Amino acid sequence: MMSKLAKMPPKMVIGVIYKSKDKTWRGFCVPFDISCTANTAKETISKLDELVEIYMDGLHKYGYPPHLTVKEISDEEDKKVFEKVLDHIVKDVANKMKKDFEKFQLERETSSFRIGGNIKVRGSYSFLPTNTPALVS
Repeated sequence: MMSKLAKMPPKMVIGVIYKSKDKTWRGFCVPFDISCTANTAKETISKLDELVEIYMDGLHKYGYPPHLTVKEISDEEDKKVFEKVLDHIVKDVANKMKKDFEKFQLERETSSFRIGGNIKVRGSYSFLPTNTPALVS
């Protein structure tokens, strides 16, 4: 029998776009370990959004199996970038919760901010189990 958690979408989906060491734009999505590269940040965002939408559709179709719903980041460069942005993400969520806790609990929030010149973080989060899945937008 599957646990109740296994049947739920993730509560936070984070997309990160950055200029890779090889000078291409790279994007990845946590917690799915989805990634892509392109020549421009805009193109990378578009590709990543499409991949996340397809992945979320598959997760929904198969009841959010835990081994596919939350996966570790496999790319070493992505891991290093995510370590840098994680503190900023936590601060962003905390600031929004402090500003208006009731609104934060009732609405799906979307954030977008830059860290340095080459890293852009975009993500959505939701903390109500009845909400629709959070998607990178």
